[in-house]
Amino acid sequence: MAAVVALFLASCAVAACGAQEGSRTGGDTHRPSGTPPTSPVTSAASSSAGTPTPTGSIRPSAPAAGGPLTLAELAQHPCRAIHDEDTGKSKLWIFVDGTQPNYDTKSCQWGARGGLVTFTPYPSTDQTKAEKFKHLTRKNISGHQALLGSSTDHGRETYVLFVSVGRKQSFRLMVLPWGEDVPGPDAPTLATNFAKAILSHLR
Repeated sequence: MAAVVALFLASCAVAACGAQEGSRTGGDTHRPSGTPPTSPVTSAASSSAGTPTPTGSIRPSAPAAGGPLTLAELAQHPCRAIHDEDTGKSKLWIFVDGTQPNYDTKSCQWGARGGLVTFTPYPSTDQTKAEKFKHLTRKNISGHQALLGSSTDHGRETYVLFVSVGRKQSFRLMVLPWGEDVPGPDAPTLATNFAKAILSHLR
């Protein structure tokens, strides 16, 4: 439980970033610099073995493999966006499973190899059409329009990825990297991999 509390403290930067989305710049694919958090989760991620150790992992929200869900359903149960089959080392390598933060019960956070990932669904808004995000870098992910950007807060770079799902629907992924020297995919790649997994389960 201590690892999750520490993880949520580290994610405060993510929450602060959400209020500054309009100031993001187009994303790039370099690894951001910064000092990794000193939480137990980060310590595991930067162990001498070079890979995160899945100790202290909790699975309160990871569902058994089931039928696809709509984005509206995920808005009620955001941690169901990722299935158990997505969490292994050959896929997203999640070592702290989905938990809804107290400050934002419409979102879900995971600790993955590469960074802290926060998922937020927008069942009635396509954020990729928003004027304030037009400066972000356009991408195509599994046939879906997407926008990638980043912002820097207190020396830590956070990445954001908006993905259009359908008419007036989208979701957001925010990635706070553990640090430059921690092994794992860079933040844009991690966000893209999460997006592909989520899209594969949507109906």
